[in-house]
Amino acid sequence: MVKIFVTGDNHFGKKYNRYPEIRHRLTESRYGCLEQMVRRAEEEGCELFAVTGDLFDSCVSVDRESVARAARILAGFAGTVLVLPGNHDYYTGEEKVWKRFEEALAGMEHNVLLLKEFRPYRVVCAEETVTVYPAFCQSKHGTANNLDWIRKEGIRQDGTISIGMAHGAIQGITPDLNQSYFLMTEEELNRIPADLWLIGHTHVPYPADLREDEDTFGRRIFNAGTHEQLDLSNHTEGTCMILTCFRKEGKTLVGARRYVSGRIRYLDWQAQIRPGSGEGLKQTLERLADQAPVPREDAVIRVTVSGAAQPEEYEARQQIYEAVFGGFLFWEIRDAGLQEVISADRIRREYAQTSFAARFLEALAEDPAQLQMAYQLLRQCREEEQEEKP
Repeated sequence: MVKIFVTGDNHFGKKYNRYPEIRHRLTESRYGCLEQMVRRAEEEGCELFAVTGDLFDSCVSVDRESVARAARILAGFAGTVLVLPGNHDYYTGEEKVWKRFEEALAGMEHNVLLLKEFRPYRVVCAEETVTVYPAFCQSKHGTANNLDWIRKEGIRQDGTISIGMAHGAIQGITPDLNQSYFLMTEEELNRIPADLWLIGHTHVPYPADLREDEDTFGRRIFNAGTHEQLDLSNHTEGTCMILTCFRKEGKTLVGARRYVSGRIRYLDWQAQIRPGSGEGLKQTLERLADQAPVPREDAVIRVTVSGAAQPEEYEARQQIYEAVFGGFLFWEIRDAGLQEVISADRIRREYAQTSFAARFLEALAEDPAQLQMAYQLLRQCREEEQEEKP
């Protein structure tokens, strides 16, 4: 039996230019999660720690200390670490990031294998020997994947557990409209008779239905996803996988569990304020804030607010936002779709009391939602009319 801790798309060295105020916290969290992952892998008795590409965010812009820090953490793993270059940290032999990585490792005791050659790598574990077949990236974009050498080489039938590692999009799972991210298909992977495939590139886990408390069997293709969310476009918790491989009646069986490794969460919320619902702006936002799945100091949130707020709340909306969301790590409000509830006083201020518009709006006073819609239509008509005037 051999146990494997699987991660990928870690993107150490990411600049977080959108969040300069909390850049240090976001960076530190990613390294802290990696340290915890190594500890968890050892607690689980994993002999292999596999990184399926994009350990680093760039080939050229990651500074020496950031590279060395990741190397030190990985070197602390008691077993063997397998590092596959991805499309962000591709390998040709000239890239600064890998030169710095190997220089850092040279100064410490370690068992880290940088999979930088298209050849089988044989790794002896406690009870089993595994053979790793790497399909790493040699550029950031590519219309063809790098599986061809494995097809030509063939999977050795020598009694070892065969592990394919590749970085790229999987058709139907990863969006790749221009087919520029080393696209591969599940059928293509299944035709190569490796015992299992460890894939990187997609930031969401696949399979998505793995449990944390028990192994799932019957799968051969695994994509761990990023170990901690990178931005608002990724809606996962930040995950890794723990695989158990063992021989039974001449076959390799693989059990897989999900491990939630992320601390920082990025949350994209929608809040609609409905006139007449009995719940105002502040109450709606407080209810939303209470739904945060992590402590507020660990959450980056964006809230899109729409609907209509009572005049006093609309006037004080910035203070309300601060009061409700001030405890979050970072918060951003988009409220272009929020309007002030239309009151009788406002109608009288904007329209002559005897005008059709005023009478029409006042007739809808008992239906706040319809009143709001009618007001917006009248305002739009008035704005269009003014634009047409010479």
